[in-house]
Order: sequence, then structure tokens, then C-alpha cells
Amino acid sequence: MKNKSLVYVSFLMVFISSCTSKLHLVAWNMEHLAENVGEGCLPRQIEDYERMRIFAKKLNADVVALQEVESVRAVARVFPEKDWNIIISDRLASRSYDCRGNGQKSTQQRVALVIRKGVKYQKVGGFKELALDKDGLRYGLIAKIILGKETLEVMCVHLKSGCFVEDYSTSTRRACETFEQQAPILDAWVEARIKENRPFVLLGDFNHRIANPDNKLWKDLTEIDGEPVVIGNSMKELKGCHPRYPEPIDHILMGAGAEQWQLEGSETIYYFPGKTGPMTEEEMLSDHCPIGVTLKL
Repeated sequence: MKNKSLVYVSFLMVFISSCTSKLHLVAWNMEHLAENVGEGCLPRQIEDYERMRIFAKKLNADVVALQEVESVRAVARVFPEKDWNIIISDRLASRSYDCRGNGQKSTQQRVALVIRKGVKYQKVGGFKELALDKDGLRYGLIAKIILGKETLEVMCVHLKSGCFVEDYSTSTRRACETFEQQAPILDAWVEARIKENRPFVLLGDFNHRIANPDNKLWKDLTEIDGEPVVIGNSMKELKGCHPRYPEPIDHILMGAGAEQWQLEGSETIYYFPGKTGPMTEEEMLSDHCPIGVTLKL
């Protein structure tokens, strides 16, 4: 009888485990990741790509949302295609510009999603509305992650840089005027998923401090027709890793039920190798540290 009980308990544990899914999501702005050695505004050598590849492996991610990557080949230098499915924005090439300080030409800045082999997904494609039909602005990029009976819609974003005020509508800066056009498009995308009860994660480089409760975009995202809605932000209680810019502009937002899947205490900032706290800029592999969160279904 004792042996039968042990067998039953073991079977039950396996069954419960098989019914529980965890998904670790990461967002990382890789800062001008070029496909060729020595090119672009942050020219990297072979050993730099290798350091990034080793670091990326230690993230133990299932889905990674990337910003500022040139191409699939650039991404594959850090996330090898034997281990990852790479989806990249189909935005047309924008005009290059002169890099500040090194005399080189810029490479393309696209967004990408990399999904660990074995994770079920459906590619949805580019969300071109965020680019406002303007040269240089980035598309969003969407995929659906299949987790048993649940489907999670994931969108990677990289919004307009240069607007860091709490209320972009009060600024006359050109960057804020552009951001003001992007904000309602993003808000409408979020509202549609909440109204349709479609769990989503919206992650990437927002170039905006939406962890601040008085931030206009955050206020807009967390209400529909004057009624509050619940959206989780993994960076709500965290500070960024950059020594000069501690207020986070990278975020992982969860809504329409996905916020209830967040594993408590899983929100993370990944400091670069050998560091667990403040870094110098010279110690950083890119000017943004990856951020992560785990969902448990």
C-alpha cells in the first residue's frame, strides 16, 4: 500500500507540473547591434559579440523583445538560430546618418522578437501604425505565444526618443509632438485587448518614464472611458541600471488577465557580467540593461 501511495503521489506531482506553464520574458535595447564587425554607431569586435552571446544565454529567457538591431544576421550573432526563432520587423530601411563621434554611418534600428525553440507561437507581424509613416520611426512587432489553452499576445515596441516629461501634451519639443501621436495608437491597442479579454504583454523601450504614477501615458493606459483598469508594470518598484539615468524607460506591461500570471518577485534587471549593482558606462555591453519578468499559468 505504501508503494502504491508513493506511485500515486509521484504521478500527481508530474500531472500538476505538466499543467503549469512558466514563461520568462525579457526586453533588451541592444544599442546599434550591427551584423558586421566594426560597423555602425557602436562598432563591436568579435569578442564583444561573444560576450553578449554568453550573457544572453544566462538570461534563461523564453521570449526576448529586442530593439536597435540591424537584421536577422545581427540578432543571430547573439541568439543563435539553432536555439532561437528570430522574427524581425519588416520596416523598410530608413536613411542612415552620421554617427556621433566616430565618423561612421548608422546601421538600421529595427525591433525583433526571439523565441526559444520549443515555445509554440504564431507570428502576427508588424504594427506599422506606430511609425506614423515617418522615416526612422519603428514599427511594433507582434507574436502570439501559445501556452496550453491560453494565448498570450506579445508586442515589442521602441517609441520615439527625446520626450521625457510627465505630460507630453504640454511640451513643444518635436520629439514630444511625435510621441503625442504615438501614444493614442498604443492606448487604443491596449484598450482593444482589454475589452476583448485578450491577455497581452507590451514590452520594450518606451523612451518614457511610465513607472511614475503621474505620467500621462500611464494614466491613459490605465483607464477606459473614465473607469480604471489594472495593468501590471514590472518596473514599477525598480530603478534602471544606467549610472546617469536611473529612471526606467524600458518596461514590461501586462494586461487583460496577464498581470495575474506574473510570478511574484520575478521582476528583474540584468546587470552586465560581474556586476550586481552600480556600473560604469564602460562596463555596459549596451546602454540599456535587459529587464525581465516570469509569468506562471
